[in-house]
Amino acid sequence: MASDNSHDAADLNSVLRTLSSLAAGSSQSTASAQPQNIHPETAGPIHRPTPEIASHNPHQPQSNALNRPATPTVDPATITTWPAALRYVMRTVAQSEETQLRIRGLIRSQHSHERQWWNSREALVKKQLDSKEVSTAKEDEAEITNYDAKVYKASAQMADALIAELRGLRIPFFVLRSGLVRDSPAGGDVKSSDQAASGVTRNELADLQRRMLELLQDLCKE
Repeated sequence: MASDNSHDAADLNSVLRTLSSLAAGSSQSTASAQPQNIHPETAGPIHRPTPEIASHNPHQPQSNALNRPATPTVDPATITTWPAALRYVMRTVAQSEETQLRIRGLIRSQHSHERQWWNSREALVKKQLDSKEVSTAKEDEAEITNYDAKVYKASAQMADALIAELRGLRIPFFVLRSGLVRDSPAGGDVKSSDQAASGVTRNELADLQRRMLELLQDLCKE
């Protein structure tokens, strides 16, 4: 059955090459790039914003500067509560079309790869059904298991790439200082009134990150 692996191996290898390119930071801008990886189910790598060069013409109106969103005074690496994170995002991401375009690219790429992986798996199953006379149920199961393991590894790489991109964009809860993240106490979570002073638990941080991803998808949907 080894010779039958070429169909989906090519597709998966293509995805893994894309993921490798993303991790190396060698991909092109998401405005024109082919789908990359985000996990969540991953969009392509994003170039960091390039500072605009001010005009040397004293008579030219500085419209770009006037339209630029105000620089936030809060360091996102210190934000540990949802209300503070929401205010920060609405003052930055919501007012920056460039940032929204980058996040849309991440979402688009993630969805594209998820569809590609699913379609390749369906094609593999169909191929096995069409070639029952030359393969056994055990061989088919091993082939599916091998494919699923490759997809799991690729999706994990894609998730790491997404987190790296969100860190680069300074999104709250993805740039939180390590000193503000603590293990959950054995007796349960600390009181909410103590949360801001003591940071967040790892479980709380995971929940806040998922909530932030949902907000970004709603804010940047096409």
